[in-house]
Amino acid sequence: MNLHTLLRWAMRLFRVRSTVARLATIAVLSGLAGTAIPPTNAAAQSGAAPIALELAALVEDADEGAPVQALLMLPNVTEHDGGYDAVVDTLRKHAADSQAEVMRHLETRDDVTVLNRLWLTNMLVVEFPADTKALGALAEIPGVDHLVPNFEMTLPGVTESADVKAQAHTWGLDKIEAARTWQDLGVTGAGAKVAVLDTGVAADHPDLAGKMATTDPRDPKHPGGWAEFNAAGGRVDSLPRDSGEHGTHVTGTVVGSDTSGTAIGVAPDAEYMHGLVIPHGRGTFAQIAAGMQWAVAPTDITGKRAGSPPDVVSMSLGANGFLAEMIAPTQAIRAAGIVPVMAIGNNCGTAGTASPGNVHEAIAVGATDSSDNVASFSCGGVVRKDQWTGPPAEWPDAWVKPNVSAPGVDVYSASPDGGYSTNSGTSMATPHTAGTAALVRSAAPGLSVDAVFAALADTSFWDNRNSPNRPDTRFGHGRINAYEATARVAVHSGITGTITAGASGAPVGGATVVVSPGNRTVTTDPDGTFRTRLEPGTYKLAVSAFGFQDAEVSGVVVAKNSFTPVAVPLQNVPSGQLAGTVVFAESGHGVPGATISLLDVPRSISATTGADGRYTIPLVPAGTYAVEVSHPSFTAPDPRKATVTAGGATTANFTLTKRPPSVAIVSSPESYAQEFVDDVFTPAGVPATAYSYNELELAARHPVVLIGYNSGGGYNRAQFQAMLDATDASGAGVLFLDHPTGSLNGLTLLSRHTGQPEGTWSTAGWIDGEDLRYEVTEKHPIFGDRKVGDHVMLAPVDSDLPKWAAWFAGYEGDGRLIIGALGRNSGVIGGGVAIDQRANNRHVLLSMHGADPAAWTADAKELFHNAIEWVAPEPPVNAPHFTPYDLTVSPEAVKVGEPVSVTVRVKNVGSSAGTYDAEVKVGGSTFAVTPVTLASGASTTVSWTITPDAVRTYLISVEHLANSFRVRAPVVTGARCTTHAPPGRRAC
Repeated sequence: MNLHTLLRWAMRLFRVRSTVARLATIAVLSGLAGTAIPPTNAAAQSGAAPIALELAALVEDADEGAPVQALLMLPNVTEHDGGYDAVVDTLRKHAADSQAEVMRHLETRDDVTVLNRLWLTNMLVVEFPADTKALGALAEIPGVDHLVPNFEMTLPGVTESADVKAQAHTWGLDKIEAARTWQDLGVTGAGAKVAVLDTGVAADHPDLAGKMATTDPRDPKHPGGWAEFNAAGGRVDSLPRDSGEHGTHVTGTVVGSDTSGTAIGVAPDAEYMHGLVIPHGRGTFAQIAAGMQWAVAPTDITGKRAGSPPDVVSMSLGANGFLAEMIAPTQAIRAAGIVPVMAIGNNCGTAGTASPGNVHEAIAVGATDSSDNVASFSCGGVVRKDQWTGPPAEWPDAWVKPNVSAPGVDVYSASPDGGYSTNSGTSMATPHTAGTAALVRSAAPGLSVDAVFAALADTSFWDNRNSPNRPDTRFGHGRINAYEATARVAVHSGITGTITAGASGAPVGGATVVVSPGNRTVTTDPDGTFRTRLEPGTYKLAVSAFGFQDAEVSGVVVAKNSFTPVAVPLQNVPSGQLAGTVVFAESGHGVPGATISLLDVPRSISATTGADGRYTIPLVPAGTYAVEVSHPSFTAPDPRKATVTAGGATTANFTLTKRPPSVAIVSSPESYAQEFVDDVFTPAGVPATAYSYNELELAARHPVVLIGYNSGGGYNRAQFQAMLDATDASGAGVLFLDHPTGSLNGLTLLSRHTGQPEGTWSTAGWIDGEDLRYEVTEKHPIFGDRKVGDHVMLAPVDSDLPKWAAWFAGYEGDGRLIIGALGRNSGVIGGGVAIDQRANNRHVLLSMHGADPAAWTADAKELFHNAIEWVAPEPPVNAPHFTPYDLTVSPEAVKVGEPVSVTVRVKNVGSSAGTYDAEVKVGGSTFAVTPVTLASGASTTVSWTITPDAVRTYLISVEHLANSFRVRAPVVTGARCTTHAPPGRRAC
């Protein structure tokens, strides 16, 4: 049956609903927005529930008897009264009562399986064999409001923005004054919780580790903090993971730390929940609805309640147009006292806005850039009540969306595998707002959603560049300001406490403090302190920490405008001592600055080696542990087992070896090089740094240099020759890479510069039925054990990998040799792999490794690592080996023009004397290089004086070590603030 016939059949058999529901693909609102979604008519047989035409067509087009999923939508609660418990109880009871009759009818049917039942939106997910009569029978069940397919939702793909050079904070955090909120108000998000619904999250990312909510720190599944859902909205038993990259990025903007030297998260001390509702960027409405329900009432994998509900739900997803199915769950989130922060959408076209952001109750977020211009892709419009199917009666006739806007262009945040990326979209603006809402709730626990929104809207930045009236369809009420919003509502009373180990008085970081009434949970900082804002009243504290006995403190009285100090000493459980030495394998010298950590324990138990390489961890609870050693400048052995006995002393010594030679990856844009860092070198434990083409001189300082992708097309003969001269002199190996784009990539630049190879070619693609591969023409270690005639598969014929190709010819003489051809199953077309055995170093040419390392085959990765190993210079034997440690900055806060002292200790742990260039960087740029000569095993202190010339935070680094100092704004005294200030006077 063709579509025209199907439509005539459906119109004849069903009555058409008066308004339309948009039930097609939902696109996550990330870097590039999804396309507009066409409307869908819903029809129903007379006297039966309406059936969406998509569902009718799905059944008609399916093979007879093939399984089809449908959503039976039942009437929802229309009035939400009372607090959280009352709202949730009402929703559950209403769903149970109304679904009972439907279930009784379904239980009489052998051909229908109920896959899931939800209560946040009153819905049953069913599966039945494709049959129009069976579909019609479902529509006739009393109590069913309408039927729709379990429509699919997709992620069109995150697009990285241009690289942004990050400072102490991302520009977005600076713009909304997040750091000022932390510093001046002391509000960092502690005690607040945010639920993010997205593609999943890399919970072990350095900026996110330890922040996921859980009711059992020993359970890696994080009950109450992690949930994954299948297509029917059922729970998946899994560990935290990111099926894409989007979820880690947005979560980083909400709660991320600053381990890279750049603060990325608005509320760094808030905890988060994460629901994987769009796996690999593709899911269903049932998945999203189930995730929203879990966010309102967290449960573990068994369905048991697990933890408290969040303060905020953050959803960077939506569909262009007016999706009626999103109304009920969004209303329920807000009615439960949870702040619903949702993206308004990208590139919405004639639809103007996207759901669920355009639902009246949602706090929808638009995107702005660093100049407070609204991004061109950011949606907005006047939403009319009559554009919706069955809108709530209490809705006004029209409203403006977005509600507020936030930084959403070139946003730097976390990406999986511990890296970072820069993205643009209302997806990026939404977590800025969610994090700000968390700060507001942290400062004023229990503040109503209306009051949170008022704080966001009333303190936001707005001008008339887009419209003469506020709110407008570009800014909304304005671009948020975290400091002003939080300062407006901050509760000025609460508890400030210190948790210590009773035996030693040492601070206990990572202790859990539960404050009742309210079950507000906070975690102590590394110095054992905590601070929580509370309304005046009497409270009880329950304190727990790994290795200590639980403790309670009752009758803590909080008075108005004051913070009550509480000190809680904890008694140790039976414990012992773990101690040892960390040495460098080549010399036996102790290595300073190494970190020894106990694994799989709920709080950090670790120590750092001193100048002699020794460490001691006292008061370790008796038991057997996996103990790990780490140091950024060395390769560490695998963790080892150590058994600590009560009252005993256990020794665990470790030996470190050299790390592989560091690698420089040169690419334009630099983000292409960062892909190599994240996908190739970091997982292999190889230190690697990304550089742009104008940084060839810096790249040439590494033992291995990769000259790769070059979309800029630039070529500077002097710079290129300087790189060749420097690597020839130092013995550094160089890999010249190409990619089938026709750009002046590394191998093509080499050809232009030296005439060798004599020519390069590329093609955008080959016909179906062709593979892409290197063929061994000369046996060589780069090919491993492969013999002449063997293949290295790059893109198998039956894969989705692109069959784009690049090759070269004419590379011979003076140590140059083509050792591998590029070809396909129909034959060889040119050179693919070549080597140059030079007087002092080696070159390798690879025609197909210039980009997209994440898409390489296993064979391609193996060859690439072999090439790196072959081209790298032989490590010197019994050479000096320097490691800096103990980087200090004093004082930590100064005025402009006041000197700051920076010192670092350096030790030569190698087997011979040598000279070390101690390089200190300020904000990522070299400030000074001081050479020091040290004998084997000797240490020294290197000092510098820095005089700041501007008010900001200065990041100081020496190799892997980082510290910072802050320059305060001058205090102005002796002048009154006046609205109309004459010359020389301050204006308000």
